[in-house]
Amino acid sequence: MGNVIVHLIRHEKTEANRSKKYLGWTDESIIAKESVFKVPIKPAIVHGSDLKRCRETAMLYFPQASFLADPNLREINFGEYELRTYEELKNLTTYREWIDQPEIVTPPNGEEFLQFKERVAVSFQQIVSKSGEYTFIVHGGVIRALISLFGPNAQSFREIAVSHRCVYSLFWSDIAKRKEGARCELLSEAPIMEKENM
Repeated sequence: MGNVIVHLIRHEKTEANRSKKYLGWTDESIIAKESVFKVPIKPAIVHGSDLKRCRETAMLYFPQASFLADPNLREINFGEYELRTYEELKNLTTYREWIDQPEIVTPPNGEEFLQFKERVAVSFQQIVSKSGEYTFIVHGGVIRALISLFGPNAQSFREIAVSHRCVYSLFWSDIAKRKEGARCELLSEAPIMEKENM
């Protein structure tokens, strides 16, 4: 029935990312403004969240591609922890509980982890419904959720680290396997490099 390749890319850094602040639903622009990157793929269509940091990264990396925005691919809503740092929050009991058990504890006025993971998984499964190659520019939490669900090895969300300027590629030999919810057979990483002499 045909294989499936899914490329997951985290958006470029924002000021909040640079300052190590939790950035969920706040709609902040990326810092990079010029296309000085060598990306190892060339998609015609890019899927991503509706937040501008994903759209702007898509325009930077793939200026010729169409961008299809989906609000269900947003980062988790951090509630009262939004735009705050570890240093600001580390002495709060509720924060420590959330850090220790993010799948169980919800930030005050934030989004439940299971609700976040479910909306991301449903959107992903609706988009990746046929054999072919798919590219997503999304958020770190979204990539971690997808790798925890579909990566070749069982890993918890907390065990997965996701960098900026990296392409995470998941491969299934048959779309039927992906539709059945099977884990991918291969997960690879490729760096996004800055062009030389720029």
